[in-house]
Amino acid sequence: MTTKIYSLLIALLLGLVPVFASAQTESVSVTVSATVQGEIEMITINTMDFQNIGGESDILNINPIQSERAGKMVARGTPNAEFRLNYLRERELTNVEGTGVLIFNYEVSGSDVDEQDSSEMLDQEVRQLEFNGDGEFYLWIGGLVDLSNAEPGSYEGEFTIEIEYI
Repeated sequence: MTTKIYSLLIALLLGLVPVFASAQTESVSVTVSATVQGEIEMITINTMDFQNIGGESDILNINPIQSERAGKMVARGTPNAEFRLNYLRERELTNVEGTGVLIFNYEVSGSDVDEQDSSEMLDQEVRQLEFNGDGEFYLWIGGLVDLSNAEPGSYEGEFTIEIEYI
């Protein structure tokens, strides 16, 4: 019984919609604008170098400010434009030759000049950075990993940096 009443009400309402629509005329105007600042290009200059790293410690550490083994990238965008940078600090590396996973804790330093030793650490706090007058910002990538439980083999994983204009 209630299903029939609901069906009747829905049919009546649907029948009335064209009457209401034809009785009212309204005009809507929407203006949309956007400012496109341009693309940001990321260029890898050097990858992190893990070759022939030996030592007594099970902790492998590549300091992005001091180590010549750090990876290096340059971001190219709009000159003097402000941007935000974000990345996931902890990433999983998988053994491509067998089983095993390592957790790599990334560290990133950056500067608007191409001088690694004067770069500053870019941690996870949100802050504004700025491209230099040529539209460049330099990044050095390092980090640390505990190898004490590592299975033999080659490990690989991804590292993603997101940059967005402010």
